[in-house]
Amino acid sequence: MRDEDTYADLTALFASEDRALEAKPFTDGVMGRVRAQGRMRKLLLAVTGVAGALVAASQLPKLLADTVGLDTSITTSIVQAQTDMTALASANPLWLGVAAVVGLSLLAVAAMERA
Repeated sequence: MRDEDTYADLTALFASEDRALEAKPFTDGVMGRVRAQGRMRKLLLAVTGVAGALVAASQLPKLLADTVGLDTSITTSIVQAQTDMTALASANPLWLGVAAVVGLSLLAVAAMERA
């Protein structure tokens, strides 16, 4: 009987402590800080993204000015590669087979990594 009274007192004590520590105000305070940090992170990310876009856009005129020379160098490289491939194939057609096997191997590796 004495033990039951002790447990009843402890139960009442724990119940009163639980009532004193309401979860909603604590949760609201924590979630308010989390939301504020989330807004700050989103703002920082947006500002950084806009700054990066502006830096990239400021480099665009110089890049476009350099593409005139780039076009001719790419065209020259492609023509040179075609003539080299033709000369290589006429000298020894085995190199075309080697190039095909290497290309298919690279394609298979890329396809397997994506799967």
